[in-house]
Amino acid sequence: MAGLELRGLAVRYLIRQRRALDGIDLAVAPGETVGVTGRNGAGKSTLALASAGFIPRVVRAEVSGEVVVDGQRTADATLADLVRRVGIVFSTPANQLSAARLTVREELAFGLENLGVPRAEIDARIGRALAELGIADLAERLPTALSGGEQQRVAIASVLVMGAGILVLDEPTAQLDPAGTDAVAALLADRARAGTAVLATEHKPSILGQASRCLLLTEGAAAVLDRPGVVLGSATASTLGGEGPALVRVAEALGLDPGLGFDPATLADEIRGGRPAAGAAVPAPSSATATPWAGVRGVRPVALRIEGLVHRYGDLTALRGIDLEFAPGGSVAIVGQNGSGKTTLAKHLVGLLRPAEGRVLVDGEDIASRSIASLARLVGFVFQNPDDQLFGRSVAREVAFGPANLGVAGADRTRLVDQALAALGLGAEAATNPYDLDLAARKLVALASVCAMDPAVLVLDEPTTGQDRPGVARVGGVVDAFTAAGRTVIAISHDMEFAARHFRRVVVMRGGEVVADGTPREVFAAGNAALLASTGLRSPPTAELAARLGLDATPLTVEELLAALR
Repeated sequence: MAGLELRGLAVRYLIRQRRALDGIDLAVAPGETVGVTGRNGAGKSTLALASAGFIPRVVRAEVSGEVVVDGQRTADATLADLVRRVGIVFSTPANQLSAARLTVREELAFGLENLGVPRAEIDARIGRALAELGIADLAERLPTALSGGEQQRVAIASVLVMGAGILVLDEPTAQLDPAGTDAVAALLADRARAGTAVLATEHKPSILGQASRCLLLTEGAAAVLDRPGVVLGSATASTLGGEGPALVRVAEALGLDPGLGFDPATLADEIRGGRPAAGAAVPAPSSATATPWAGVRGVRPVALRIEGLVHRYGDLTALRGIDLEFAPGGSVAIVGQNGSGKTTLAKHLVGLLRPAEGRVLVDGEDIASRSIASLARLVGFVFQNPDDQLFGRSVAREVAFGPANLGVAGADRTRLVDQALAALGLGAEAATNPYDLDLAARKLVALASVCAMDPAVLVLDEPTTGQDRPGVARVGGVVDAFTAAGRTVIAISHDMEFAARHFRRVVVMRGGEVVADGTPREVFAAGNAALLASTGLRSPPTAELAARLGLDATPLTVEELLAALR
């Protein structure tokens, strides 16, 4: 068949004894979208790389079985054949973009120029891609100066312009805001309707729910291949390591088709039509409480204050007079669309950027005169991209470096390292080189390395990006533990459910300004729907469904919504 076929595909990396994939059979027809999900380490990225012919051509591995693209075995195809037949979007845009072009427009033209596409056709394709991804305003910007989410949209566009009949996407929306994720989901659906074969690995239900079928991988093997509502339903919760998508759980609890969980409008109509009594189909959430972080450095609670903060990148004003206070021991999620200034704001808290106007005070002191090294004793910062942070030869060395650099010695340092590794589930990887781990695991290593410094303030930039259900739970556990220990936690996030569950306060940014600030229940109330939409955000699914149903409450969990429906 035309499209994509995997026939008995098995892959083993040369540094591993266990196969990353084991006997995968899968066909994706033209005009079909197939989603792939599973825990991190289950083989999703390997499947994507092999499907596009990157394994073993670029990434060395032992391979058996066949991959067939558009009727041709990838083992027999030339590189020129492959790039015309199949396009791949990597999970990390830094691995996709050339870093050799000065504007986004030039970046999108790069591949087409190499294929000798006529200039008029290049311009037409670029124009369509810029419009489809909503990035026309970025066309003349420097790609490396964009936010992570903006870069991810550019990376997707750089593949779409190539016009391949098969699209393989490895977590393409990991760094996107909710509106960007919805736009990519709609775009992939449009491409499939036009005849493209689409294979997408993802954790997000908004992408997986658009697929005609979903493949659940576990330890490199195919566990389930079925409709999205089945694959992401309660029957697979233990395999995926945690609770399924909120509205799928709601549909199951009400005795409805779980597939309705991907279509909130229809689900609301079904509930209005009969409002069935909530049953016991959904397991109760874990009632475990976080174990407070046991510090050893004797740090005391610290307040932060931002006054009139302005930051400019050349002619671009990224922050426009920000005024914020962070009380000691508080937990604050900063949310907003890609490019709204969230990371720029966070970097000011640790002195990585200096204000054009205004000031930042940590523990009552203006940090303008303090070095980054001295601030690191109080404020720990975890980068969005862990590869900007990691350098140790092993996970244990990486995590031990920070406390050692602060002068923490002996048993105290060991205690901090062990505690951080345990909190992030990394004990078994202590001797592993961080760069032998996947991106999600490296993000956990980066978080553990900062936790081990025992900071008074913990600043996290998109900590749940690319994490599976257990990974999100571990990050949430760290937030809860540090907050319970009286530390201040500030996190940038596009995950509204994560923000609502683990933070007492939510700050919404748009265009370099703060446009909302309150508790999760206040910020995500139905009356703020238009404001949130203007920032590329949506309320958590349960609150959004409650608003559709006209409920007075703002339920932030499945259990709260089901209680409101009784």
